Amino acid sequence: MQEIVLSAGQMKVGILPELGGSLSFLTYRGHDILRPTDLSKEKNEAIQSAMFLMLPYCGRIRGGSFTYWGILRKVAKNQVGFSDPIHGDGWKSVWQIIRQDDNAITIGMTHRKEDGGFPFNYQAEVNYTLSESGLQITISVTNPGPLPMPCGLGIHPFFPKEKDVVLDFKTQVVWSNESDPIFDQPYTTPDAWQFDGGKPLKNAVFDTCFGGFEEQAKVVYPDKGITIQMQTDALFHHVVLYAPKGKNFFCLEPTTCATNAFNLAAGGVIGTGIRSIGPGQTITGKITFNIQG
Repeated sequence: MQEIVLSAGQMKVGILPELGGSLSFLTYRGHDILRPTDLSKEKNEAIQSAMFLMLPYCGRIRGGSFTYWGILRKVAKNQVGFSDPIHGDGWKSVWQIIRQDDNAITIGMTHRKEDGGFPFNYQAEVNYTLSESGLQITISVTNPGPLPMPCGLGIHPFFPKEKDVVLDFKTQVVWSNESDPIFDQPYTTPDAWQFDGGKPLKNAVFDTCFGGFEEQAKVVYPDKGITIQMQTDALFHHVVLYAPKGKNFFCLEPTTCATNAFNLAAGGVIGTGIRSIGPGQTITGKITFNIQG
């Protein structure tokens, strides 16, 4: 499997175009900023990577179908262990290198609805640009078809779950939590789930989609003296915190839309973050990791 390695100062990143355009690692001064991928395995999946892309939807499409412009669209399951299709096609696709230099690479993919997966044609590009202070990720999806298509964008990074890690981000509402039966309307983020101002993650368990994300978050490792500042475009108004029990990682995932957004929007729910791309139009979002230490 081809691994493209970019370097800038004391930053390094590995990109795996054939594995969903995912990242194999991201390091700063030799420290793992993201969980590294074990490339010694005979077979890898993007879900085992350091970070993968979510497009053209984020999270689950519950029941494997949604209605858009009055037409019922079906989406097949795409990952073992999940009862619904999840996270789109990008992480399941082989990407092609479009251009590359010492500290940046642009990769692309084309999806045909006839091949299965998302029931619309689309083209996607991702640019990874590394600097001495961090990594910038720019994601674009273009609709080449004659009809509008719904869309969601996001990233799924895996951070090392160390005992001293502190999270700092602000949200307004909860869209879904896997231990909570409420899925059709958001509710105010409980104080216990609010990380504004900085709060240790410790052994807390989360699989929660928040709304009202204020475009920035910090992941702080006090023992290492490293702070990761995650900055997003205003397009990314949601964030998922996934911290499973007993694992050595957690995920903090900026997304443009809530989990199951297409179905919620079809049911009249406001604020899901669903985006419609007209014929020939492109949607673009940017996320930056700035590393301090």
